[in-house]
Amino acid sequence: MLSIYFVQNVSGYKGRWQIVENNIYKEDIRLLRKAKSENRLVIFVGAGISKYSGLPLWGESINKISDLLNISNDSIDYLKIPQYYYNSRGKKEYTELMREIFGYQKKYIPNEIHKQIINLNVHTIITTNYDNLLEKAAKNNMSFVQVIRQDKDLAYCTSGRKIIKMHGAFETDNFVLKEDDYLNYSDNFKLIETHIKSLITRNVVLFLGYSYNDPDIKKIFNWVKEILKDDFQRAYLFNGF
Repeated sequence: MLSIYFVQNVSGYKGRWQIVENNIYKEDIRLLRKAKSENRLVIFVGAGISKYSGLPLWGESINKISDLLNISNDSIDYLKIPQYYYNSRGKKEYTELMREIFGYQKKYIPNEIHKQIINLNVHTIITTNYDNLLEKAAKNNMSFVQVIRQDKDLAYCTSGRKIIKMHGAFETDNFVLKEDDYLNYSDNFKLIETHIKSLITRNVVLFLGYSYNDPDIKKIFNWVKEILKDDFQRAYLFNGF
């Protein structure tokens, strides 16, 4: 049974999602449950999920970088700010700062939402987060998942459940954050990009922990819309945490 439920007008995380089956959501819930029962549900997990474990949102991280550079980010593309730091300080200092900001190797604990996502038992979870909280939640649940952090990991991937870290990871030093990373994404993540496009084409997608104007969502939709046009599969976004 699908246990992702929709909540309206929630201020803060309440510990468990609850159903609001009104006329707006009833058909969406039915279609999501149908996709789950047919093993056609793919879940994208964003920073809005890990914030309840103490990790920063993407915008908060960019603000920290802009403060260190003593620049205002009001009129600057967010992607340019980490790029400015990289260009001015070099790779080593840039990597060390990003690891510090995003809590690399700190002992964060999966929250209830991570646990429920794992309990859904979908075949693929895709995340733009760098943390390993989903992996920890799977391990705590004694669920085996394969983790894809870079293209070559796909060569060793079997047909089992997997977590795709589409923005790389600190462990493999391929994390996507600054402007150049986005511009060169198709070259650096060729197989992962192709694989994700294929998954979106064939499955129902649910986004969790993203905002409506998130650049990653726009990019993902543009990938597939260019190919499928009007045959694009409807996707769902829930940001009511």
